[in-house]
Amino acid sequence: MKRIIVLFTILAMAAGLSMTAAGMRPYKAPAQIITVQVDTVSVAPSEVDTAAVELPAVDTVEEIIIEAEPVDIRPAPLKPGDCIGIFGISNYIDSTALLYGVSVFENWGLRVKFADNLFKKNGRYDGTLEERIKATQAMIDDPDIKAMISTRGGYGAAQVIPYLDLSPLLENPKWVIGYSDVTAMHMALNNMGLETLHGPMATRMEGDTTSVAFLHDALFGEAPGISITTNFYCREGEATGRLVGGNLSLIYSLQGTPFALDMKDAILFIEDVGEDSYAIDRMMQNLLLSGKLDEIAGIIVGQFTDFDDYKGMDLSLPGIIYSKLGGRQIPIMYQIDAGHEWNVHKSAPNYSLYLGRRIHLKVDQNVASFEYVD
Repeated sequence: MKRIIVLFTILAMAAGLSMTAAGMRPYKAPAQIITVQVDTVSVAPSEVDTAAVELPAVDTVEEIIIEAEPVDIRPAPLKPGDCIGIFGISNYIDSTALLYGVSVFENWGLRVKFADNLFKKNGRYDGTLEERIKATQAMIDDPDIKAMISTRGGYGAAQVIPYLDLSPLLENPKWVIGYSDVTAMHMALNNMGLETLHGPMATRMEGDTTSVAFLHDALFGEAPGISITTNFYCREGEATGRLVGGNLSLIYSLQGTPFALDMKDAILFIEDVGEDSYAIDRMMQNLLLSGKLDEIAGIIVGQFTDFDDYKGMDLSLPGIIYSKLGGRQIPIMYQIDAGHEWNVHKSAPNYSLYLGRRIHLKVDQNVASFEYVD
C-alpha cells in the first residue's frame, strides 16, 4: 500500500512590488507551524492549486502541518539616536499636520524618516494604492527604522495589508504604532505573534501631553498597566490572556478574511467613534454568531466617542455588550482612556496599550485593573 507525504507550503509575494492594482496578488503572512506524523493510506489527490501544494509519490508517512499558538515577538525599546518612520496607509494629511509630531520625536532624540507616499493626495487617500503599498513595504524592510508610527486613521489600511510582506518583522521586529484604521495592521501582526502599540498617531499629539508622555514610556521602556475605579458596568472576575483588538469596526470588517483577529483565550479590547447603537449591536452580533465571543477570556472597553444610546433606538452600549455575552461570567473592565475621545473633545487621554502581550485582568468591588505579566 502506497503512502504519501503532503507538504503544505505558504505562498509569499515576490520581493519586487512594481505592479498595477489589477495585477497585485495578496500576500499571506507566514504562520508559525509545528509538524506531527501519522500513518496513512493511499489518497487520490484532489484538484488543488499546485503552486501551493506538492504531492510527491513516496513511500513514507503523512506529514500534517498544524498552525501553532502565536509566539510573543517583542520589539526592542527605543533609545536616543534610533530612527522612527512616519507612514500613511489611510487618509491624506498635509505636511503642516506633522510639524508638532516631528518636533516631539526629535525632542526625544529620535531621527525621523517619511514614507515616500506622504503628501501625495489621491482622493481621500495618502497616495494611490500602489504608492501606499510600496512606501509602507519600504519602511517594513528598512533595518534602520526601529518604529513605525501612522500619520492618522480614516480608511484604507484594509486595502493595503493584503499586499504587504510582513515576514521581515519576524526577524527584525519594530514597533508599529497607531489606532483607529491602523487596527488592521495590529490584527495582522498580532496574529503572527508580533507585539504592536495601540496609541497616539503622528498628527494626533498636539494638546495632549498626557498621552504623549505615556507613549514615550511605552516606546523607551515599559508602559504600566491601567487601573480605574470599578463602575456599575464592570463585571468582577479575573483572567489572563493576550491583549488584542482595537477599533470594533475594523475587527468586524475583517471577519471572514485571512486577517480575522485571533481571539482564542485573549482579553479583547474594543473602542470606536461615531457609531449608532444599532451599528454596534450589528458588529457585536457578528462576533457572537461567529463564535468569537465564546473564545475570549475577558473584555476591556475603551472610549466609544460620539455614541448616542438613543439615536439607533437600541440598547445602551453596556446593554449591547452584556446581551451578546449571555451567561458567560467573564471579567469586564468598562471604559478606560484609550480611543478617539481626546482627539475630538480633548477631554480624556489616549493611553498606549501593548497589543499582543499577555495581561492579567482583575476586577473586584473597588478596582478594575490590568497589568502586563510577561
